[in-house]
Amino acid sequence: MPLTTKPVPQRLEHLVATRGHDPQPPARWSHRSWQAALPSHQDFLKQLPDRLGRDDVEKIARSCSDDTDVIRVFIAAMVWGYGPVGYGPYRTARVLAENPDLQDKLGEAATRVRTEGGPAAFAWLAKNRIKRLGVAFATKYLFYFTTPNQQPALVLDSRVHHWLREYGALRVGLDWHVADYERYIQTTVAWAQALSTSPGQVEYLMFSDTGTNDRGNLDRGPDDAATLMEEYAVLDALDDAADAFLALPGPLPLDDSDDFERGIRQLRRIVLARAARHGMTA
Repeated sequence: MPLTTKPVPQRLEHLVATRGHDPQPPARWSHRSWQAALPSHQDFLKQLPDRLGRDDVEKIARSCSDDTDVIRVFIAAMVWGYGPVGYGPYRTARVLAENPDLQDKLGEAATRVRTEGGPAAFAWLAKNRIKRLGVAFATKYLFYFTTPNQQPALVLDSRVHHWLREYGALRVGLDWHVADYERYIQTTVAWAQALSTSPGQVEYLMFSDTGTNDRGNLDRGPDDAATLMEEYAVLDALDDAADAFLALPGPLPLDDSDDFERGIRQLRRIVLARAARHGMTA
C-alpha cells in the first residue's frame, strides 16, 4: 500500500515561486586541514576547487567507474557536506580508518541507489551500517548516485528535518528509520511533481530556508552563514552520537539509556539556544 503524502506546504510554494531556480552556493573548505587529516588522499584533495559545489561532486560521481572510485566520491561528498566545519576532516578520517570494508559498502550502496533507488539503498545501509557514519552524512553520499529512472536519494539532515517539522507537518527521524526515509522521499517527490521542479531542488530549498526568517541565507554575511552551518553540523553530530550509543553491543540498562538521552537533549538545547542568537529557528 503506498504511503500517504502531505499537501504541498504554502511555504514551499512561496520558495519555488521566488527562489525556484536558485543554485546552491558552493561550500568553502580548508585544503590544509583536509590534507593533514587524510594524507593518503592529498593528490585527490588538491584537485578539488577552493569552493566545492554540488555540480563538482556530481561530476566526480558520474566518472565513478568502479568500487575504487567510490572512496573519492565519499571524500568529496564529506568535504561538500561539512564545508567550513572544523572537525569535518577528523570525523571523515575516522570513518575511513575504522571501516576496513568501507569501499565494499560504499560501492554496494551506490549500486543500489542506481538500480533500486534511494530508499532501497538507505534500507540496505540501515542493515549494513558504516561505523561513525550517521544518516545526515550517509545521505549526502547517496545523493550523488541518484539516476533519473529511480527514486532519488535525498539528503536528510538536521536542517531538512527541522523544516519538515515546522512547515511540512512531517516528522521524520535521523536514526536510520527506513519507513521515515521512504515517507520523506515519497513526499518530496510528490511535492516536486506538483510544483514542476526537481526533488533535489525541493530538498535544497528546504535546507537553505531553515532559519532564514523570510530573508534567505544569501542575505547573511559569510561569517554568519558559516556559523549557522557549524551549529547545524553539531546537531547532526549529536544525532549521530545518539544513534551510535543505541547501536553499542550488549544489553543497555534503562538508567544508562535515560541518562544518555537526557544529556543529548541538554546539549541540543545549548546548541539551539546559541543558534537562536544567530537567527536560526528550530
